[in-house]
Amino acid sequence: MTRKPNVLYFHVDNISTGDFGCYGGAFPLGARTPHTDAFADAGLKLTNYNVEAQCTPTRSALMTGRHSVRTGCTTVMPGAGLVAWEVTMADVLKDQGYRNAILGKWHCGDEEGRYPTDHGFDYWYGIGGTWDECMWPDDKWFQSDDVEPSYVLESTGQGHLERVKVLDRDVRRNIDLDFLSKAEDWMTDSVEADEPFFLYFNHSNIHFPTLAREEYEDSSDGGPLADCLQMLDGDFQRLLDKLDELGIREDTIVVFAGDNGRDTTFHGPDNRGSEGNFRGGYFSTYEGNNRTVCLVNWPNQIPSGTSDEMMHVVDWFPTLMNLMDMSDLVPTDRVLDGVDQSKFLRREQEESNRNDFPMFFGQLQVGMRYRNFKVLTHKVEDGTAPILQLATPHVYNLTVDPGESTPYNYDQIHSWVLYKVFMPKVQAFNESLKNDAVPFGSPLDFNPKVDA
Repeated sequence: MTRKPNVLYFHVDNISTGDFGCYGGAFPLGARTPHTDAFADAGLKLTNYNVEAQCTPTRSALMTGRHSVRTGCTTVMPGAGLVAWEVTMADVLKDQGYRNAILGKWHCGDEEGRYPTDHGFDYWYGIGGTWDECMWPDDKWFQSDDVEPSYVLESTGQGHLERVKVLDRDVRRNIDLDFLSKAEDWMTDSVEADEPFFLYFNHSNIHFPTLAREEYEDSSDGGPLADCLQMLDGDFQRLLDKLDELGIREDTIVVFAGDNGRDTTFHGPDNRGSEGNFRGGYFSTYEGNNRTVCLVNWPNQIPSGTSDEMMHVVDWFPTLMNLMDMSDLVPTDRVLDGVDQSKFLRREQEESNRNDFPMFFGQLQVGMRYRNFKVLTHKVEDGTAPILQLATPHVYNLTVDPGESTPYNYDQIHSWVLYKVFMPKVQAFNESLKNDAVPFGSPLDFNPKVDA
């Protein structure tokens, strides 16, 4: 490889496999996703791609290759954020001459020292928190109180931050047009400068409230959510068209992936996608939240096809470094939970390098996936439900019970998974947290090697 490849990581908020035609979805919602479906046909579709339970844990895991309980980014609530000690993939790529931009939601720390331009990105235009904050200005009690609204932010480098405009519904409805325009300019400028880029594009949909732009309103056979799915599909294609226009499609690794499952909570039917074959969604411990969409395309490098082999969001850091021939730059002074999946993605091996991962809800370990099995010690149905500790851990065989309805199969006793696999792995993982974990709410200068 003579030229360093570009990376376009297209991160989508709150989607499930039931939302896209390439996974057998979309149509029941009244939506059509032809561009995403064509992209899936041309690349690798993963049907066993797994994330963490909420936006912040997943996004921090993507950036660092470490589970959220290591980085302190265990929840979407205030107090979570990356400390200065953490190394992100943007940090590594910047040192290698990459031009790094993030557009959209960051959600890994909303204060000086924790912004994306403090963690390897050269440019950021987006928000520090989450999209439902656009609803605040319409709340009459908010209007009557002296409370600061949320803003769309712009940063051109470390130490610089500008409030561009108040985040309200009208801004939220059209914000992706800003992201698209800035993404096109960033890619164009990178090509003209003959510099590789890492573009981390965080689309606002389909996070609630689902607000389609004018040209997409009533474009589907469904409601607002279906309209937004079609907008998402069209916006993704616009970026792919730009890659073609610039003549860099073959030089660019493109990932289309979700951060967690569909919205199943109290935000109304207009915000609810489809869980597909799985139970649950956003803020739950079930597969409808932890398993989501992932499509990968790199022409002439990653063969097309479909795989049900297991991959986790923490794997992207070491995997991308290896795909770009930078394996020697993966940090070795800390525990990385991610494993290199580059040979699997290139189809040099049929099997993934992962067959298990721990599952968390906040700072609590709630279970584990192991091959086709799932152990749950706690369960959460959705964002309105309490966390329930199970009197006896549930063991599901997801091959025969993808809906997680029958925790015990009396014809085939799977309790060996609990005793012989889960318990030893939990003990080993907890041991690995010693001197390597950042507690939730830690100060910016916290160093687990020194302060633990």
